[in-house]
Amino acid sequence: MNKIRILIADDDEIFLRLVSALLHKAGYEVHQAENTEQALLALSRVNLDILMLDMNFPSLQDGFDLLQEVHANYPRLEVLMVSGSGHIPDAVQAMKLGASDFIEKPLEPEHLLLRIAKLGERLLSERNLHRLAKSAIAMVGVSAAMQKVFDSIIHAAGFDTPVLITGETGVGKELAAQAIHRLSRFGDKTMLSINCASVPKDLFEAELFGYEKGAFTDAQGSRKGYFEYAENTSFFLDEISELPLALQPKLLRVISEGEMQKVGGKILKVNTRLISATNQNLKAAVEEGRFRQDLFYRLHGIHIEIPPLRQRPEDIPALAQHFITQFCSANNIIPKSLSPEALAFLTSQPWRGNARELKNCLEKGVIFTKSDVLDVVDFTMIPAKAAQPCLEGSQSSLREAIHQFEKEYIQQNLQACDFSISRTAKCLGMDKSNLAKKITSLGILLRK
Repeated sequence: MNKIRILIADDDEIFLRLVSALLHKAGYEVHQAENTEQALLALSRVNLDILMLDMNFPSLQDGFDLLQEVHANYPRLEVLMVSGSGHIPDAVQAMKLGASDFIEKPLEPEHLLLRIAKLGERLLSERNLHRLAKSAIAMVGVSAAMQKVFDSIIHAAGFDTPVLITGETGVGKELAAQAIHRLSRFGDKTMLSINCASVPKDLFEAELFGYEKGAFTDAQGSRKGYFEYAENTSFFLDEISELPLALQPKLLRVISEGEMQKVGGKILKVNTRLISATNQNLKAAVEEGRFRQDLFYRLHGIHIEIPPLRQRPEDIPALAQHFITQFCSANNIIPKSLSPEALAFLTSQPWRGNARELKNCLEKGVIFTKSDVLDVVDFTMIPAKAAQPCLEGSQSSLREAIHQFEKEYIQQNLQACDFSISRTAKCLGMDKSNLAKKITSLGILLRK
């Protein structure tokens, strides 16, 4: 992120010099103005972020006049009013006229830096959301952790360097990749995507690099691979940890030398922006010999780690309302809201499947509720049979009840995902192979 630019407007020369030195030492770009004319000139010449304005500068009326003019012509500028008198009505009037905050003289250095830092965080949040809105990718988050993610996305979009996005299943790695692509120089083109876990190992090379006629027994003609189709655009490799070890040198060659070789064919030049993602620990895979160290460092040009939802509960209210609004709009449903109890319930959950699990839960709540306001009861998805208490003389055990609940819950999700194991696994926040084993052990039939 670029340095935050601050203009200090005050007629006290000593105050200007001391505060400027303090803010400059803290890493800010500082400008000074001793009167309204200098302040307006600085505002017209420099793209400023924060204005520190003395309420008595050089008279009370002039200070308010300048504040009104600033608010009208520079609405995105954060204004910190500085009061020497501590007169509360004046401070209230300043806030009504558009000031963001106020602070009293004499200033405590730590207190001032804290106020400036808070204004800086708000600036960063608004700036990131504004830039991400241009990408048409709906990424929602108000937490400091997500602001860092948004800042990294915007930074990464300005380069062609490979990007590695890591994080648990369901945190939004693909959304981040799409945002990087949309904000990059390739943003007007389609981003190609491939899930490395979904490609059979014996077909991987042909899928990525293509092949020429006669390259193998069934090659009746030549075929382009993903890298040829991804010429002059972005190529997203999801679950990159699943890339077969034998093919990793070929991908390394694409990144380091900008060229590839088709199966049974010649060497071709490659011009694509590579973005990869994984929910696995690639460093551990390198140590275990499952992933090449040199490829790991090449993919790791820019690293974006998206934290799990349970580590940023302050994002849940905004995400929840976003998912509800999105689902209601897509299905022509009257918009619904959340009760305070429902919001508290959602915020308290661990969300092992992260935003994807939260979205799935909210969509089910919207479908089954009969009210315009979602309550806690709308998110208790336990089937009626599993929820019934044991009657006297019943032979049902807790283990059997859990078995029945798991079976019915997985069946419901399979049906909702059109019996696709991979899609169902994503909805449940499970590994695909573990879900397949669970389906077999529970005796679930895979039929539409």
